[in-house]
Amino acid sequence: MEDRPPGKGGNTEDQKLTVEKQTVSKLAVEMLEEEHVPNGQEIGKRLKDVITKQRRGLKKIYGATEAELDKNLRVPIKKGEEMARKLIDEMGCSRAIAKDLTVLTLYDVVILIDDSDSMIYGEEGSRKKTLIQSIDHITEICSMANESGILAMTFMNHRGGKKNWTGKSQEYLDHHNYGGATRIGTELKKRILDKFVIGNPNQSKPLLVFIITDGGVEGEKRGHLKNVIRDCLNEREGAGKGFDAVAFQFSCIGNDPDAARLLTDLDHDPDIGEYIDVFLVGSDFEGQLTDKWLVWDRQANYNHIKVPHTFLIRRVPRVLVLEALDLEEEER
Repeated sequence: MEDRPPGKGGNTEDQKLTVEKQTVSKLAVEMLEEEHVPNGQEIGKRLKDVITKQRRGLKKIYGATEAELDKNLRVPIKKGEEMARKLIDEMGCSRAIAKDLTVLTLYDVVILIDDSDSMIYGEEGSRKKTLIQSIDHITEICSMANESGILAMTFMNHRGGKKNWTGKSQEYLDHHNYGGATRIGTELKKRILDKFVIGNPNQSKPLLVFIITDGGVEGEKRGHLKNVIRDCLNEREGAGKGFDAVAFQFSCIGNDPDAARLLTDLDHDPDIGEYIDVFLVGSDFEGQLTDKWLVWDRQANYNHIKVPHTFLIRRVPRVLVLEALDLEEEER
């Protein structure tokens, strides 16, 4: 067999060595980047990108000029630095994911809980267990972004609830009285939107609303939930706060096909779908933690990628901010 000249279809030993050195150098750079906690300048750029490129309606709250953004983002940036450091140093979070999670510093967060009978008795109690795990994970991350934690946690059917919630939820939810229908649209408007959005003319931060349910809508007209969300978005735009003043994350617990169908239809609705995201939790929350994670992939923009559990932040499933805020590269 004749020898082939270098560069003509074969690799010489020198070429192989060069490729190996380049690979090692690239890995070394990536490792150093992962060890480095994002500084204020990097976090500030991330937050500004979200406001000016990805959720452009937020400019109506945080400002459109560089001077306005610098002024209004001082507190979120400072809190974001603390949050990123804790995520990376104490919880093993990757640098890229930590930086994305600091976007939570821009938001107030509220949770609306479906407390119908099926939530406590469904699937031999597994739904309630999943509910508790979901709330605790959301609370853990939101408390890093905001010292007061969850702005409000309330129920669909009963009075009560908590303000500025930062604790574990099991004891509290164990003593709650469950029962009633699943009037998602009616109670979303009454308990969340009328109080924190429509009834808040001086809204200074966008609101991220987590709705955790296990069943299809009961006790209200078909389409009412969509109308409530659409009317809220239009009201915020008319009030000068922008369509992005509110974002909705629906988490569906359990195996009810009607609930999954309802929320999936909302997620793909041509009128309101871009302001909604849906996470079908099922009844195996811990399984979700080790199965799929949401990763920011610089090469392919925003993709669902399966990765080892230990590679990313401990116990931060995709139900959280990366999917809830739908941080895509495309401009609105």
